Order: sequence, then structure tokens, then C-alpha cells
Amino acid sequence: MRFRDFHRNVKLRIGLSFLSGTANNMVLPFMSIYFSGKLGDTLAGLVVILGIMAGVVAGIIGGYYSDRFGRKKLMLAAEIGWMFCFALMAVVNSPWFESAGITFLLMIIVSIFWGIHGPANEAMLLDVTAPEERKFMYAIMYWMNNLSFAIAGMAGAFLFKSYLFELFISLSVIGLITGIITYVYIQDDYKAPISGKPSTTKKNSPSIWANYRMVLRDKTFLIFTMASLLLVSVEFHLGNYVAVRLGKEMVDTPFLPWVTDAWQIDGFKMLGFMRTENTVLVVVLSVFMGVLMRRFSDRRVLFIGYACYIAGYSYLAYSNQPGLLLLSMLIATVGELMYVPIKQAYLGNLAPDHARSSYMALYGMVYRGATFLGGLGVILGGMLSSWLMASLIALSGVIGMVMFYTILAQLEERKNGHFAAANSSFMEANKAGLESTS
Repeated sequence: MRFRDFHRNVKLRIGLSFLSGTANNMVLPFMSIYFSGKLGDTLAGLVVILGIMAGVVAGIIGGYYSDRFGRKKLMLAAEIGWMFCFALMAVVNSPWFESAGITFLLMIIVSIFWGIHGPANEAMLLDVTAPEERKFMYAIMYWMNNLSFAIAGMAGAFLFKSYLFELFISLSVIGLITGIITYVYIQDDYKAPISGKPSTTKKNSPSIWANYRMVLRDKTFLIFTMASLLLVSVEFHLGNYVAVRLGKEMVDTPFLPWVTDAWQIDGFKMLGFMRTENTVLVVVLSVFMGVLMRRFSDRRVLFIGYACYIAGYSYLAYSNQPGLLLLSMLIATVGELMYVPIKQAYLGNLAPDHARSSYMALYGMVYRGATFLGGLGVILGGMLSSWLMASLIALSGVIGMVMFYTILAQLEERKNGHFAAANSSFMEANKAGLESTS
């Protein structure tokens, strides 16, 4: 499989995601600092919370309508929407006029448009790829996302404070470019099959509640989602509990413990080194790992990857030795590189054609839930010892891995196109939706 063999939609979306992701990551991660300085810490936290909530609701609604009316319409609407939002942000953060309050509201609206765009974009990629292509596609996307994050992090740190107006203008222009390319070049051949027949009329469509009841009755998907939540939360503790612990416990620690007068490091610098190590390793090793792992079965690579990932991140919750922390991050990152493309490919195969956006919308809650568990880890970390926290993080990952193992046979069936249980649930939900509207 080569990149040029992908469907045109995939190649375009990978390129556009890199372009827009780089631009967004130069601005959006720094907006909390902006709001904290302009509006105070409370409102800075509120914009994050409201943004998450708005994105979740918009994703659920967008997923439903993407499966009813097609992907391209919603993607285009979202891209036009955030183009205008970023243009207005430039206006209210210009040399002539400034309003942090309007920027606050616009950030919430941007979160809504991102929520609408995500499930439709994911489903569109799955519509045009075969199951055997998806592991390679997700490996490339994972690499590109990390590369854009690395580039944007460095550029944003230098440009955000002095060139915010220009950055918002750039985001608006990129939104315009993305919208034009989506409108002109993206193909959307998806047709919404209701009761086996293409239809988009309200009379023949189940309600949004019936639609998501169908998804929630898919036990394989629910277990996959819960397992993913537990596994993703293992990494999210790095920016929460691990960061807080290192900040408190690592104070002028010798980088080489056997040389006490050598270079010393504190917890904040250590966290920065580990994040940089993770990003650099992903960018450098992604292609190499993909080639190396081809000789092994997906099942073996997946669970060895999970084991390395859990062991590495769990040890970060305990140790204060710089060298061992860097080694643990190496092990965790290698594990992540092993399992992510395979797990994402399974996710792509999990959803039946007629409900891909709905499945992707609900799966998107995994990252919101992992954010919550990461915050909960900070609270528990104030009451428990580091070794006990490390044990709980490891236990969370192991439970997720075991849950994943229990549905592996069903995931393989979905890979081969067998969706009997999911289709049965969909038909029941469809019938219920029609009865409720009659």
C-alpha cells in the first residue's frame, strides 16, 4: 500500500488536516493563557468547560445528520463557519479594536463547528477506504498530526503574543482554502440507507434518540469505547497528576544521580523534556515502526504495544529519576506507535456503513472522559502515595486491555463485514423512530 494509492478524498484530507492542524495548534492551545490574562482564571477555565460541552452536543447532533444527509454538506458548513469565526476574532483582536468577551463567545462557536466537522470527516474517510487500507491511513494521520503539533508548538510560542491578529487572519484564510477544496474536490457518494433504501426524508428516518439508542445497543462498540477510555486516560495523567507530582517532588534533582554536582533539573523542565521526547520519537519512528511491525500479526503487535504503553506511563507516575523517566517515556511511546494504527483501524471497521458518523460522534467522548479522569487523578494524587497512584493507573490500563481482548473476535468479524447485531439494533431503532413519529 502506497500513499498515492489512496482515494483522492483521503489524500486531500490528510494534507488539509496537516495545514489546518498546524495553524490551529499555533493559536488554540495558547488561548487559555489569553483568557486568563484578559478575563481571569475562572472565565479561562469556563471557556474550556463550555467548549468541551458544546463540542460534545454538536458532535452528537452532527453525527446524526451526517448519516441522514451525507458528509460533505456538514463538513462544508463547519469549515465556512469557523472561517467566519476566525475572521471575527481577528477583527476583535486587531490593532484598532479589542474585545476578550466577544472572543470568548466565538471560541465556543468554533468548538461547536469542530464538533460538527469531526464525525462527518471521520465517516467520509471510512466511506472511501477498504478495511485493509485503514491501518496505513491512520498511521500516516497519526504521524502528520504529531508533526503539525511539534511545528505549531514552537512557532506559536514565538508568534502568539505579538502576532495574534495576523494568526487569526491566517486561520480564516486557511478556513477559506479548506472550504473551497472541500466544495470543489471532495467527493461524497454516501447515501443514507433507511430500512435498506436510500432516503433522507423525516418520515422515513428514525429520531435522533432512536438513532443513538441503536448505537448504544451495540455491546461490542460499548466495550470498545469503555476500553479505549481507560487506555487513553493512562496517557492523560501525564499532563495532570504526573505534572503536578513532578512539580512538587523534583526540585533541583541531579540529572545523573551518581554525579550530585552535575546538571540539575526540576519537575517542570523534566515534563517539558518528556513531552518533547514523545513528539520527536513519534515523528522520527512512526514510519520505521510501521515497516518493522509488518512481519508480525496485528494481534501480537497490538497487545505488546498496550503492555509497553501501560508500563511506561505507569512508571512515570512513580519515579523521580530523570534517566529512568526518559527511558519510560521511550517505552510508552514505542508502545503507542505499535497500538494506535491497529486500534484506529478496528474502530473504522466497527461501525456499519449507515451509522458511521453516529458511532464516531459517541466515540469522540472517549477523549472528554479521559480528560475528566486525568483531572480526577490530580484529586486522588493529593490523598494517595505515588506508588499507589501508579498502581491505579496501571490497573486502569490493564482492565482496558482485558476488555479489548474479550471483543477481539467480534472486531475481526466486523473487519470482514459481518454486522448482524449492529444492523438488528438499527432496524429496531428505526422501527421505534417511525412509530414515535406516526
